[in-house]
Amino acid sequence: MPSAPSRILLLALALGLAASARAQPPALSGELQGDFLPPFADAPKVRWELALKSSPAGRREGSLGVSAPGLRAEVAVETDAGFASGAWRISAAEVEPGPWLALLAPQLAPALVGAEVTGTLRLSGEGTVLQGQPAGRIAVEWRDGTVKHTAQGWALEGVAFAGDFTFDAAAKTWSSVAPVKLMVRTIATDRFGARNLVLHVQLDEKLVARVAEATVEIAGGEITAVPFVVPLVPPVIVVKLRLARIGLQDVVAVVPTGLAEGRGRVDGAVELGWSKALGLKIGAGHLIMTPDEPMVLRLAAAPGLLSASMPERFALLPAWLGPVSRWFSPVNPGFADLVAIELGRTALKVDSLAVRLTPEGDARGRSARATVSARPEIAGTSIGPVSFEIDVTGPLAYVLRLGVENGTTLKVR
Repeated sequence: MPSAPSRILLLALALGLAASARAQPPALSGELQGDFLPPFADAPKVRWELALKSSPAGRREGSLGVSAPGLRAEVAVETDAGFASGAWRISAAEVEPGPWLALLAPQLAPALVGAEVTGTLRLSGEGTVLQGQPAGRIAVEWRDGTVKHTAQGWALEGVAFAGDFTFDAAAKTWSSVAPVKLMVRTIATDRFGARNLVLHVQLDEKLVARVAEATVEIAGGEITAVPFVVPLVPPVIVVKLRLARIGLQDVVAVVPTGLAEGRGRVDGAVELGWSKALGLKIGAGHLIMTPDEPMVLRLAAAPGLLSASMPERFALLPAWLGPVSRWFSPVNPGFADLVAIELGRTALKVDSLAVRLTPEGDARGRSARATVSARPEIAGTSIGPVSFEIDVTGPLAYVLRLGVENGTTLKVR
């Protein structure tokens, strides 16, 4: 049995060898492969392949390949012998978002269940590894994509996305190096269409998005957002929109206004808000007639709107004279013309139009009010200028989304 000093020497030698082994891991080369099953329902197996080799200088070089339906990626890595520090680079990476959206939507975005996506996301990037934690930049690009939902009746075509991001796994931060750009060539829904949507968004390390530019062409005009900020955790949006030369015919098609038809254009502004807790919220706003283009309106049928304040006949004799009184009661020539206007048979040429949105309610409890001054479009009637007001009482979000429902009322007078 070794003496006490010998035992101490052997123990010291063993500890020294162990420390040396930890400090200088042995050369290692080879390949490994296997399958990984993502933790969500119906996910396909993800195939991975790892190739690793050691250089004479003690560095380790390797590549990791990942593949699955709609997914292909290869990452090259070079680290020190202990895998504590080094560099990484995405050699190639492509993702087809369609199959993955179908798998992830039920958990992450239920509203997108049933949506179809085409196109290919391409990723590139490089960075460092420090104390086993990666950091660096990743660029994401998506060109000529489409997103559509047949059941919900909407489609986006010509989708393009480009973003350059920096991240640090140790600090748990993400941000965009430059403004992220999103463009959509056409937007189609059951109620309206739009085109040339452009968004420029800067994301900071606190996951706050700063929208520097947001524009879209709609109804022959343009809507532009005043630059605004959106915290992403949780997402809350409050934005002021400026409207320029928006076609009245499209406003009539989307919003119940008491009008059957409209031609002309409007300018204005409106504030919109959205949160997961409260949904869509319509803020204060206004619309006015664009002065350089004629405007014509045709009312939805509203019997009595104008004619209720005018007699059908002029009573020249007292009613107690009976038939004699009726014989001497000539027809009011303007009555039939007013009826034709209020039933939508005769269109009106508009002299002025103003819409005011007051979602919190004005002094009379109205959430929206439209005032119109106009005259018959056709010549030869006995009616001169007419003025009327359209009042909306109730939540404007329901008016825009569903029509006159859910406690919302529409009055024309």
